[in-house]
This record gives sequence, structure tokens and C-alpha cells, in this order.
Amino acid sequence: MTSARFGALWLVAAALISGLVVIAVGQVRVGGFILAGTVFGAALIRLVLPAERAGGLVVRSRAADVLFLLGMAVALFVIVIALDLRPMG
Repeated sequence: MTSARFGALWLVAAALISGLVVIAVGQVRVGGFILAGTVFGAALIRLVLPAERAGGLVVRSRAADVLFLLGMAVALFVIVIALDLRPMG
């Protein structure tokens, strides 16, 4: 299996890593929004691309993959909005 088959997955992985880096430098809310947006983008990629081009994003049926990714994106978005980032004390 070649790396070209995983093209869409590499794009999603790079965006997820960038979100984690943003969180690591202290911008938790911004990084969380990047993660949620990336998962939403992965859902759109899975919805639009045929299975042969979506590569590593294909796990189940198209509908199951898209619904799962959309659910995860919404969950991440809600969690990020609900975070209380005020200093304790």
C-alpha cells in the first residue's frame, strides 16, 4: 500500500498535529477549535471523496463514518466552548 492511498488521512493528521501544537503552547481554546474543525473537515472529505480517494478515512460505510466524525466534531466543539479557563484560586 502506497502513501498516496493515505493522502486525505495525511492532511487530516497534519491538521490534528497542528491543533495539538497550538494547545501545547498554551492556546487551549484555539487549539480545541482547530481540532474540532479538523474532524469536521475529515467528515466532509469522507462525504465528498470516493472510497478509493478517501484512503485511511474509510473505516465503515460512508454514512457511518460521516455521522461518527460529525458527532466527534460537535462533541469537541461543545467541550471547548464549555471549558472554564479562568485561573483557579
